[in-house]
Amino acid sequence: MQIEFFNDPKIILVCLCLASVRVYLEIIGFNLQKLPLTSKLLGERGANFHKTGLYISVGYILLFAPQALMS
Repeated sequence: MQIEFFNDPKIILVCLCLASVRVYLEIIGFNLQKLPLTSKLLGERGANFHKTGLYISVGYILLFAPQALMS
């Protein structure tokens, strides 16, 4: 992949929307541990996996939302 792909404003906006959905699911209390893929593949390690995903999503929103709002 080329670097230009990751600088595309459309890709950044799509990733921001996905990160926002992830944070929203955490806010409403959706239990991600009960998802079929999580329970079968990760088992007990799923909680740490989803907690890391939440931190990454919040970080992505904090880093890229100002850029998306300013453009």
